[in-house]
Amino acid sequence: MFGKRALIIFVFVPVILVFGAGCSRYTPTPIDITAGEYYEDEEYQKLSGKDREAYCLNLAKELDSLESRSTDAQAQLEQNREDISRLTQELRDKEREYVNLTTNIAELSGQISALEALPKEWKLIYGECLWTLAGYEEIYGDPLKWTRIWRANYDMIEDPDWVLAGWTLTIPRHWPRRYSVAQDDWLARIAGYWEIYGNYRKWTVLYEANKNQINDPDLIFPGQEIIVPREAYPSE
Repeated sequence: MFGKRALIIFVFVPVILVFGAGCSRYTPTPIDITAGEYYEDEEYQKLSGKDREAYCLNLAKELDSLESRSTDAQAQLEQNREDISRLTQELRDKEREYVNLTTNIAELSGQISALEALPKEWKLIYGECLWTLAGYEEIYGDPLKWTRIWRANYDMIEDPDWVLAGWTLTIPRHWPRRYSVAQDDWLARIAGYWEIYGNYRKWTVLYEANKNQINDPDLIFPGQEIIVPREAYPSE
């Protein structure tokens, strides 16, 4: 009896060992789902129940993450569309501004060219006087501005009512930043000259700018060179 039991045990032990050796646990290939790596169907079938559960859980997490990112991307896409629409409108506005500026520049360039073509000197002919000269369109277009021609030619013209044919006179074209005081000038009179400020009340501007050489605003001298500020007035 004992001998038979020993034989049965002896016979089944190799069978168990062989069966156990053939059932070693399958080790799945490591993958990274977040990098887009997934199991093929054949390999998935080899997974244990625990590994399948973990794999499916990771898939669900990745799906949730993708859906969240998709929602964020959609929101960003809408924002980008709004930004593009706004920027497009701004670009169109800037284009219109550019066209307007280009037009203005062209007009100003034409005016500058026209001004540069105006005479800076004039040779008097018989019958011309400072009044008629200032009235010419290419000079000042205003006979009342004859005094500026006179002031610019003090060295030649002693009496503005007496000029001679053949004289070549300077025709000032700039807004002066300095002024040489002439006989019988005073600050209010100078400020009233149209090429200075055209307003005698602006004499205080001249006084404030020249305090270093004018102690008494009622006392200035011929030949003094005074500064004519241009920050708030026409510039050269």
